This record gives sequence, C-alpha cells and structure tokens, in this order.
Amino acid sequence: MGEPDCVGSPCGAILTTTEPDLVVMMRCFLSAVLALLAATSASAQVYAPPQVGVTTVTVDFFLLNLDSVSEKDETFDADLYLEYEWDDPRLAHNGGEEQLFADAAVDERLTTMWWPQIEYVNTSEPTVTNQSLEIFPSGHVKHTVGLTTTFRANLDLRRFPFDRQRLDVRIQSFLYDADRVRLIPSANQPGWEHDSTYEELRVTGVTAESRIVQLSGRTERFAEFQASIVVVRNWAFYLWTVFGPVVLIFLIACAVFLVPLEAFADRVSICLTALLACIATHFAISFNLPHVGYLTVIDRLFVLTYAFVALLVMASAAELLVRRNAIVRRRVNILAAVVLPLTYLVVIAVAILG
Repeated sequence: MGEPDCVGSPCGAILTTTEPDLVVMMRCFLSAVLALLAATSASAQVYAPPQVGVTTVTVDFFLLNLDSVSEKDETFDADLYLEYEWDDPRLAHNGGEEQLFADAAVDERLTTMWWPQIEYVNTSEPTVTNQSLEIFPSGHVKHTVGLTTTFRANLDLRRFPFDRQRLDVRIQSFLYDADRVRLIPSANQPGWEHDSTYEELRVTGVTAESRIVQLSGRTERFAEFQASIVVVRNWAFYLWTVFGPVVLIFLIACAVFLVPLEAFADRVSICLTALLACIATHFAISFNLPHVGYLTVIDRLFVLTYAFVALLVMASAAELLVRRNAIVRRRVNILAAVVLPLTYLVVIAVAILG
C-alpha cells in the first residue's frame, strides 16, 4: 500500500490512494467548515460586550487647541485628547502592573479584544496623532487618543461679528446601540488649553453631555457623547476695519450739504462714490461668510448705509425742488445736514446692540 495522499494536508485527513476522490473532497470540505465555525465562535466571544446588559464607557474630553474656524464652510479645526474607560473582567490578569500599549501596538491589541468601536459623527477623516491603551489587573481599560481633524459645525451668524458660537464634537459607537453601550462624561470636568493659537475666537468654556439620539427613518437608538466648545468672537478687529471705515465714509458723504446746490451733479457724484466704496467693502467680506438666508449685524450695517446714502441724494433733490425759496431751502439744508448723520449713528447703534 502506498503513502497516504493527504498526509499533511490542511484538512488533516489520512487517506489512502484506494479512497475515491469524492470522499477526499468531502472530508476536506467538512474540515474547512468546522474550522470556520470554530473561528467564528471564537471571534464572537472576543468581540462580545463585557456584560449582557448595558456597558458604560466614560469619556474624558480635553481641547488642546482650536486651530481655526471657517464661517463660510461652517467647519472648525481642533486638536483633542479623548480618554475612554470601561471595565472588562475577561481582561483581568495577575500582573502587578497594568499592560501598556502605544501607537501601532494599540490597533493590534484592539483586534483581539472588545472595545466600543468609536465613531466621530461630525467629521469624515479624523487623524489619530498618538494613542495609548492600558489594561489594569482588575480588567479596567483606559484608551487615550490624540486626535486632530476638521469638524462640521452648525453656526448661527445673526450676531456676527458680535456672536457667540457653540462648536460641537459628537461621538457615538459605530456598532452598538443604546441598549448595549452608553457613552457618558467622566467625573472630570472637560478642559481646554487657555493659550489657544486662534485669535479671532476666544474659548470661554467646554461642556459635555450624554444623550440618546435616533436617526431619521431608523428604529435604532444610539448613545451619543457631545462635547460643546463655547467661543466668543474678538470683535475689535471688525470694529476698526469694517464698522469704523463704513461709518466714516457715510459721514464724509454728508459733506454734500456744504456743496452749493448749483453743483447738484457733484453732490450726486459724492454719494455714488460713497455707495461704491461701501459695496466694494461688503463684497470683499462676503467671501468669508456662508450664503445664509438672514442678515448678520454686518449686513445690517451695509444695508442701512445704502439706505442713508440714498436719503442724502433725496434730501439734495428736495432742496433742489424748493430752490426758489431761499429760506425754505436753507432750512432743508441745515435739517438734512444735522438730522441724517445723527439718525444714522443712532440706527447703527440700535442695529449693533439689538
């Protein structure tokens, strides 16, 4: 009798040359199926949550740096540190110290254990700058992640540039719904680095909350951790680069009432020059703002300035209509020269404060 044909084969069968080929194929197939089922069972056991009910994962949030905010794209760039902690008794060990993994070793270790499968909801491509994983003898797990990315934001710019914004970072579990995993803020208050490199917006606080969300058209509910970065805009820059020049342009345009009425064309020319200067400034600023369906404070400034420049022309036209009556014409001239600038300043102040 010859040597077995399948000795050392993956199916592990010991077959002789006298056995039919069909039997050999069936034995190999059954062995492969059994091996696959065993591997699947082991995988399911590894990735199952630590307990039958809800597994609680605490999240600690720290804002390292707010790099930039794009009002036009309604996004913000930030560097974060996030710390996830949970208990998994299956990972308990007899070592006196915790097992520590860093960077690439963390990804490798996570493939052999359960973890909450974190997803950052309002960003597409988060970049992990560094990470560590600690497994304590009790089975307590701490996963620390350094993250930098561009987050989407929902900005309300009605008060721009005197606005206050809330920049949200939303985190969910990609695989597990709210009945299996809950993400809750840790006992530590969310923190931030006070020396941020972004000067236009000043961080005044960071809050964190846990909530249950349901996707539109879906029945599943997911636990979500949301950290909110509260920022206030430093409006002084806009005060002397936008508000100051625009108001000054209008006040200079009010000098039309010093021009003799006989030079009416010169009056109109001055008003048109002021109007074009305001339009150019408004057009330049519009490149940095999204196309929203409401007026910001800066929009109100320009709209009101356009209207008052038109009133300058109308006042000059009214003066032209009563030019035959010198007394009335002089009264109209003085009234317009005094009332229009004062009214403009009051209306602009109300628009800013309101």
